[in-house]
Amino acid sequence: MEENKLKKIMNNALRYVFLSFFIFFLTNCSESQSTEVIIKDPHLYVPLEGSTMTSGYLSIKNISGKAIEINGIDCLQIRAEIHETTMNAQGTMKMKKVDSFLLKSGTSSIFVPGGKHVMFWGLNNYDNEHLKCNFIVTDGDPIEINFLVQERG
Repeated sequence: MEENKLKKIMNNALRYVFLSFFIFFLTNCSESQSTEVIIKDPHLYVPLEGSTMTSGYLSIKNISGKAIEINGIDCLQIRAEIHETTMNAQGTMKMKKVDSFLLKSGTSSIFVPGGKHVMFWGLNNYDNEHLKCNFIVTDGDPIEINFLVQERG
């Protein structure tokens, strides 16, 4: 009788350990390493034939309790800048570098063609599947981004 009770306790303990490990593993498989933001679908396209520049897109959501100021992007060996395309009253589109932007608590910013995006230079001979970059922030650790490098078409 005691042996059955002990086996039951051991089985329950093993289930608890396994379940805890599984939950821990799943929570650490998100697209972003930071606990303050969620980054989804970071991707860029290889440059067009004869060009050295291209653009990248993603969405970033601030899930922290405070605003996050992003002051640029660093991609180590690749030059990268945050840009935004705007349209003036005459309907002319203009692209300009964004030195910094504020992501308020609970808000998102979506990087899309014709809006905010990341410009890259020097990817014409890049043959890796991913490009690791970091958003540079005013207070706190850099925010890691792992861009998927995609062929056009």
